[in-house]
Amino acid sequence: MTNSIEDISNQAFDFVVVGAGTAGLVIASRLVADPSITVAVLEAGPDLQGDPAIDIPAPPGITMNSSKYAWIFKSTPQAHLGHREVPMPRGKTLGGSSAVNFLAWCKPPAGDVDDWEKLGNVGWNWERFQRYAKKVESFTPAGPERQELHKRSNLSSHGINGPLKTKFPEWIFKGDSKIRDTLHAAGIPNAEDPYGGNPIGTCTLAATVDPVTHTRSYSASSYYHPNMDKENLTVLCNSVVEMIQFSPTVSGEDIKATGVYFHYDNVKYVVHVRKEVILCAGALKTPQILEQSGIGSGDVLTPLGIPVNVELPGVGANLQEHVYCGVVFELDSTYETLDKLSDPVFATEQLTLHREQKGMLTMTCTNYTFAPLKLITTHAPELIAEQRGHIEEKIRSGSLPPGLTEQWLLQLERLEEARSGECEMIAFPAMLFGGAPEPGKSYLTIAGANNSLFSRGSVHITSKDPHVDPDIDPHYFEEDFDLKVLAEVLKFTRRLAELEPLKSMIAKEVFPGPAVSEEDELVNFIKKYLDSVYHTTSTASMLPRNKNGVVDGKLRVYGTTNLRIADLSIIPLHIAAHTQSSAYAIGEIAADIVRDAM
Repeated sequence: MTNSIEDISNQAFDFVVVGAGTAGLVIASRLVADPSITVAVLEAGPDLQGDPAIDIPAPPGITMNSSKYAWIFKSTPQAHLGHREVPMPRGKTLGGSSAVNFLAWCKPPAGDVDDWEKLGNVGWNWERFQRYAKKVESFTPAGPERQELHKRSNLSSHGINGPLKTKFPEWIFKGDSKIRDTLHAAGIPNAEDPYGGNPIGTCTLAATVDPVTHTRSYSASSYYHPNMDKENLTVLCNSVVEMIQFSPTVSGEDIKATGVYFHYDNVKYVVHVRKEVILCAGALKTPQILEQSGIGSGDVLTPLGIPVNVELPGVGANLQEHVYCGVVFELDSTYETLDKLSDPVFATEQLTLHREQKGMLTMTCTNYTFAPLKLITTHAPELIAEQRGHIEEKIRSGSLPPGLTEQWLLQLERLEEARSGECEMIAFPAMLFGGAPEPGKSYLTIAGANNSLFSRGSVHITSKDPHVDPDIDPHYFEEDFDLKVLAEVLKFTRRLAELEPLKSMIAKEVFPGPAVSEEDELVNFIKKYLDSVYHTTSTASMLPRNKNGVVDGKLRVYGTTNLRIADLSIIPLHIAAHTQSSAYAIGEIAADIVRDAM
């Protein structure tokens, strides 16, 4: 359904969007609502609309590590993880990561978004975020037969007329409510309004699923598909962007983008732009394209022979991420989980049921808990006080890069005021860690995450070749506090198994298992099995230029007149939430910013 190389090569368009992912297709679809505006979109991956592996919700995540659907990125060897490389895949298809993610529709705490404004970005606050996130969504509440879910739905916090469909799944693990009861017994309240800026507590979350077909709703189906026949929209898949073309520079003046160079079938082409180039390639690819275009730190560019068009040391810096590790329990035989899909006969039956909008393959993750550290451990006050002392000492040393002091102080404020959900637990009805499930047995994984890492990483190119992946170095656990928080999350998770009603559901803990009991054993377990949550942000941060910022509050790259960025890379300080709604909201906000500037 997408276009051919002849439609775009050496042609001129008003706007060129780089990346047909979550935010990129939002922007393109909103711009072409004006028939006088022409938009070209370049996507490195293929058009896989209608692929069952994308469309069928369960089991989630099966495409993430397939080169057919994703960039198979890995981190550099991590010094604090025994020099282990950590997988960091991203969607590489029409729809980007919205085509391959776990479908969670989740919003951050209001205060986390308000912190963006505190860092120097006027208007980037919760009120605006919520307004645009609701513009994205078309939520279908649970019917009367699902009263428990219905009561947890504050309709005023959802959008009901947006392109993206969201709903609760048809099939829900029957132990879900018991897990929430156990969390209540452990002192975790129900989240008051998880879509209204107050997600702290345990809750049932909706997913990006079409309520009619029970298939994935994502940017390709919800934004591109309704607009694909418009003559003013041109989308080219399988086109790998190399760099942005600029007009000849004049000393002391901002540079102007005039086109984009890209590779298609191993041939280099150019597409011209009349108004703006908008980078939507994601937190791992956007810095690569900037650096290949001569925008970044001379320390990175000069050794590669790339002329420095704009000296911006913040490009590729300030990388922030979420991390997790899991505890796996074997359940008693009365519980049916996704592990049964390993039986080919059962899997075939479920495929038939899905065609009838029924069965296990309509399932998405629903059981989420976001909690401040103070809610899950009595050691929180001493840990936080120790971290404050450590941070203040680093500030006094004068060794921190520009902008980090302000971010760290806000993170400390979140911890001390217990106003964010840095500790997360997701109950997933299957074995996600520790090997293959035993035939005929059912398992429950509770994944524990740290959503507020103090460690800061980077992503930088090592070659001018756009087909060579950049070096991705998250610096996991460079700040020891990050490890201590995740250890507390896992200890809390394991204690849940001692409380009813979860205790009666569990046959035994199988991973890490009883052999891991001491503190040092748990720490070593985490270092061996820690994984990324694929929520990388902040590598082209929206911060003042003297604070290592890359874009201003209008998303324009410093030192340029007509280059903007609209993806998760612009977030200046990470949020305690899954990032899908943020990517969509950023896309919607960016579309209005661009239209207002015309």
